[in-house]
Amino acid sequence: MRRLALIVLFVTAWVAGTSVPSARGATPDLRQGAALFYQGRHREAEAVFTAVAKTRPRDAQAWVWLGVTWYARGDDTRAASAFEYAVQLQPRNAQALLWWGHALARSGRLQAAQTAFQRVLLAAAPPKVHEMAMQALRVVRPAPTLAARGPAAPAWVNAVESYEALARHYNPALPPEQARRIAWALLEYSREFNLDPRLVVALVVVESGFQPRVRSRAGAIGLGQLMPETARALGVDPDDPVQNLYGAIRHLRDHLDRFGWHNVHLALAAYNAGRAAVERYEGIPPYDETRWYVFNVTNLYTRLRAI
Repeated sequence: MRRLALIVLFVTAWVAGTSVPSARGATPDLRQGAALFYQGRHREAEAVFTAVAKTRPRDAQAWVWLGVTWYARGDDTRAASAFEYAVQLQPRNAQALLWWGHALARSGRLQAAQTAFQRVLLAAAPPKVHEMAMQALRVVRPAPTLAARGPAAPAWVNAVESYEALARHYNPALPPEQARRIAWALLEYSREFNLDPRLVVALVVVESGFQPRVRSRAGAIGLGQLMPETARALGVDPDDPVQNLYGAIRHLRDHLDRFGWHNVHLALAAYNAGRAAVERYEGIPPYDETRWYVFNVTNLYTRLRAI
């Protein structure tokens, strides 16, 4: 109960400082409701947004505004329902997902809130919105247990600054804001899929040298060099560094689940050459590229673990 109370206080205070939906480009009736909302006339704003939602039930912006109004009035249940409907209309609406997560968290539905915040990270949104979702995840998600699978990492690996510095070490051309965004995503998704982030760093260095826009001759894209068909199967935009990292980490985790956590070399070989090749040869395929790839990633991973 104490943890839940802290979460409620955190989320309420934080969302109060979060910008409400923009009225720019909205229809006149939504702009009227927004003006009433900004004046603190929430009941009148609610009446306007309710009328719009009834006449235009597939207007996602109207449902987001209605949800924000209910949220401001403390009606978390109806707010969550409004945001959920807006997300059904626009599954990648980052703003609706973010508010939905807040409403769910404040009403005590932490598991559902966690899912909503995770979906924000897969939506196209400004880096600030992704960072807000990551911060919210830190509050609503319980810490991993010691019994979780995968290699344990020392405390320093949780420092965003350390990974930001690593990213810029391997790619000095990375702008600081982008390097921080990459560091956040690398740490958060590594924790989500219970991977040692140093292994992910080693993979990204060998794959792309932390160059978000690099493309291979074969068509692989971005930090984790995802092939377009792999990105589509994972439901990510490979041109977005955050989504690319999510796809790469999830893809590696899938291979670890298939070949076993004690067979990191096989998981890496599958990442490079495909699962079918590893299964066909019952080990690392006899491809020079794949064998060199596995050697480089594991060698760098060993060096990073010694830091």
